[in-house]
Amino acid sequence: MLSSSFLLCSYNIMSKILIDAGLVMEHSKTELFHFTRACHPPNPSIDLSSVGGPVISLKPIWWYLGFYFDRRLNFNYHTHFYATKCLSTLSAMKMLGNSSRGLLPIQKRLLYRTCILPIILYGFQLWFFKGAPIVKNITELKKIQRRAALWIMGAFQTSPSKGIKAIVGLIPITLYLRKLNGRHYLYYASILLSHAIYSLLDSQHAKN
Repeated sequence: MLSSSFLLCSYNIMSKILIDAGLVMEHSKTELFHFTRACHPPNPSIDLSSVGGPVISLKPIWWYLGFYFDRRLNFNYHTHFYATKCLSTLSAMKMLGNSSRGLLPIQKRLLYRTCILPIILYGFQLWFFKGAPIVKNITELKKIQRRAALWIMGAFQTSPSKGIKAIVGLIPITLYLRKLNGRHYLYYASILLSHAIYSLLDSQHAKN
């Protein structure tokens, strides 16, 4: 309740500031989100009837710039969304060839690396870092990689994952993420000191 009262007070202040500046807030487009690690978080709401708006309730998922934020910030929904999207794309790619005709395995592999991996790994920097709970997200990625390896080689569903991935030439997804993450670190370390990123960091992290 304290959080709701604070948000309502802040909303009223912001609304008054905008009205004084000649602007009007569209209450119907206002969204409320609350980040918490609790298993059963409270679901407070803000009654904006006093300012001519509706009653705003908390949203379980928040979408912004292609990223899906959940309340606990584990990004399980984000990974699951793009994994489902890649599964449908991978299923459609089966029309392009099979084990007897169509695309060659090397062409299928190139298609997977250029069309599937960039989608499923979109925003992986948000959840792939030291100490983060990534088991569920990695499991989603492993399923996609196994399906892709079976399609590339035209193998049976009972084929061992490690063996078929080794033949196709796909490194384990965890190692691939570490490689991409390391490249990002090298990129950030090579930018100029006048870059805008340094203005967002404190002095301790900027030196490192």
